[in-house]
Amino acid sequence: MKAIHNPALDLNLIKVFDALLETRNVSRAAEALGVSQSAVSHALARLRTLVGDPLFVRTGNRMEPTPRAQRLAEPLRDLLVGAARALSAEEDFDPQREERNFTISTPDSMQAVLLTGILRDAAEGDLRVSVSLLNHDPDAVLNGLDDGTLDLAIGYLPELRRWHDRQVLYRETHVCLFNPELVPVAPPIGLEDYTRYPHLMPSLRGGLTSFIDDELAALGTRRRVAASTTQFLAIPVILTQAPMLTSLPARLARLCADALGLATSPLPFDIGDYEVSMIWHRRNTASPSHSWLRQRIGEEAAKL
Repeated sequence: MKAIHNPALDLNLIKVFDALLETRNVSRAAEALGVSQSAVSHALARLRTLVGDPLFVRTGNRMEPTPRAQRLAEPLRDLLVGAARALSAEEDFDPQREERNFTISTPDSMQAVLLTGILRDAAEGDLRVSVSLLNHDPDAVLNGLDDGTLDLAIGYLPELRRWHDRQVLYRETHVCLFNPELVPVAPPIGLEDYTRYPHLMPSLRGGLTSFIDDELAALGTRRRVAASTTQFLAIPVILTQAPMLTSLPARLARLCADALGLATSPLPFDIGDYEVSMIWHRRNTASPSHSWLRQRIGEEAAKL
């Protein structure tokens, strides 16, 4: 009990430590905490005295953690997350009775495939869902989870921070999509036909090359990319009138093929598959409303 009530043990110091660990910068840590830079500097001095270690050492414009700070990072973060859960006012959640706004970041290729059920829930009740396109900068997505502007991110997200949690939803690959009335080939399409017709390429970052071009180069051939777009859902509509091929995530391609009278084919080379995951900040793991959202998305993924 004496250790808990030790006047030197100030939980605000842990918040400062965590903010410095996350931002590596005194001014940005102060901004995140809503305090002055001098308050952060004073708190860091108290922490150094309490722990008996520098904790953060200036390297250029960054405050880099010492080995002792790195060892403290996870237990102190868990302490903050536990305190946030314990003090949370939210004890349960009924989507049919309560109004709740969720902000989800995901590419448009996954919105149509994965979020239709969630949006139907929103139409039938008081739930409100805001869906934004996945930012091209992975750090911006992770920062959005950290600062609370994003509740959830869905996509190919191989990197996350130690205070984020992940659930793999399914594994995905790519297939070829085209209009068989304008591109007279029969599935499964061969490599010669795949490279003979022009391509409309999906690209989250823009540009006219992708991993597919790397695979083709390894096979000693190439394709002609006539155009690219960041809007995956526009591509199938364009293909109804354009004699082009595209390579899209398989679930989206098959959904659009059924709706628009297009055809799909396996790619004429092996590109493997990848994980589609949802990630969130650990402070929301035990939240009833966030748990409901993740469960609903998991249910939709299980139907695919």
